[in-house]
Amino acid sequence: MAMLRSLLLLFMVFSMGDADVDIDTCQYGWTSFGGRCYKFIFFTETWIAAERNCIALHANLASVHNEQENDFLIGLLPSSTTRCWLGVQDAVEEGQWLWSDGTPYDYSNWCSNEPNNLNVENCGEINWKVLLCQVC
Repeated sequence: MAMLRSLLLLFMVFSMGDADVDIDTCQYGWTSFGGRCYKFIFFTETWIAAERNCIALHANLASVHNEQENDFLIGLLPSSTTRCWLGVQDAVEEGQWLWSDGTPYDYSNWCSNEPNNLNVENCGEINWKVLLCQVC
């Protein structure tokens, strides 16, 4: 998995709350799925800046815990080439992945040969292409 140095366009996935919510309880502009609220915000920034932005909104970058949630997040992307930070990182201990929201790291969907720590990368993103899996 390669960490992005710069992006032309970055969508941040925010998720808020870890309790069950009804679809009507998400704030305006947020989308409910699996008991959580999600929002994409257009920014070009580093992973840590994106996470700090989320925290300012009382949220975190999104964590993914199953294939349905992964598919939901991919479905929210406006194109198959949109890059999107997720809340996963291994900066504390190499190879020990953690979600920034504190939930268990219980699901992964890495491309083959990833994560590879090329250029000392410590965070993850969704970078979906129709016929080619790329994670940066």
